[in-house]
Amino acid sequence: LALANADSGNWSAQMEDVELDTLLLDLYERYEPLARHQDIAFSILLPETGSFNCVCDRQRIEQLLSILIDNALSYVVCDHALPRIELSLKQSADHRLLIRVADNGPGIPDDKKTSVFERFYRADSAHEDREHFGLGLCIAAEIARIHKGSLSVLDTPGGGRSEERRVG
Repeated sequence: LALANADSGNWSAQMEDVELDTLLLDLYERYEPLARHQDIAFSILLPETGSFNCVCDRQRIEQLLSILIDNALSYVVCDHALPRIELSLKQSADHRLLIRVADNGPGIPDDKKTSVFERFYRADSAHEDREHFGLGLCIAAEIARIHKGSLSVLDTPGGGRSEERRVG
C-alpha cells in the first residue's frame, strides 16, 4: 500500500526539524537488545561536535533506517568473524548528512547492487525467511526520494555491505 500511494503521488510527508543524532540513538537503543540476543555486535558512531538537524518526516526516516537495520540483522550472518552492524552519521565535505548502516555479512554481488531496490527482489532466493518479501529496500528508496536523498549499496572493508542515505 505504501508503494501504491507513492506511485499515485499520495504519499505525504510530515516535515519537521529533527535532530538526526537523537533519532539514531533512539533506533540504536531499540535494536541493540535484539542484536545482542542474536550475538551480533551492534555499534553506533556519531560525530562528537556539530549540529545535525534536518527537516524531514521523522517517522518515515525511522521507517527507512529500520528497514536497513532489519536487513542487516537478517543477512549479517558470516562464518569468518563475529557478525557486526554499525549505524553512523557524518557530514560530507559538501555539507550533506550521510547516515550509514554497515555490516560485515557476505555482501551483494556488484551485478545485483542496483536490483536490490526493485520491488519483490531478493538477493538470496534460497533465503527461507518469509518475513521478507523483497519490498523493504524499494520502500526505503522511495522514502529517500521523497526527502530528496538517495540510497546506495557499497562494499565495506573486509566484506559485507553498507547502505547509505544522503540527506540534502
